[in-house]
Amino acid sequence: MSGNLSQGELAEIGSVCPRLYEAVGWDGGQAPDWDAFRACCHPGALLVPMGSGAAAPVGVETFIAGMEEQRTSGAVGELREVELGHSVQAYGNLANVRSTFLATIDGVERRGVTFAHLVRDGGRWVIVAVAWENESEERPLPGEFI
Repeated sequence: MSGNLSQGELAEIGSVCPRLYEAVGWDGGQAPDWDAFRACCHPGALLVPMGSGAAAPVGVETFIAGMEEQRTSGAVGELREVELGHSVQAYGNLANVRSTFLATIDGVERRGVTFAHLVRDGGRWVIVAVAWENESEERPLPGEFI
C-alpha cells in the first residue's frame, strides 16, 4: 500500500532497514558505522529488542553503548545482518516497514523480523520506533515474510 507516495519515495523508505543492518555489523577488520546507524534513526527513536519476550525499549545511544560493549569485550566477535525482504505501507509523512533479516553472529545464522515506524523529518525518512524478534521453533517466520 503506497498512499500518495511515489515509487522513489517508497524505495527510499524501503532502503532504511538494510542501511541500519549494514551499519551495525562488525568483524575483526571492520567496526560498526555508528554515524550511519544514527542517520537511520530520529535522535529520540526507541529500539525494542524482543529476544527475552519482554519489551525493553532503549534509546539510540543506549543501544549503541550496549552493542559496543559486546564488540569491545569480545562477547560477540562478528555480527552481520542482511535483509531478506520487506513490505512498506506509507501515507503522507508516515511509513511502516516490515523487514525480514538474516543475522550471522559468530558464524551462527538466525532469521528474524523487524517492524519499523518511520516519519519524514526534515525531508528524509527516519526511524522513530523499531522492534524486532528472532525466529524460533515455536514461532517460525510466515512464508509471506521471506
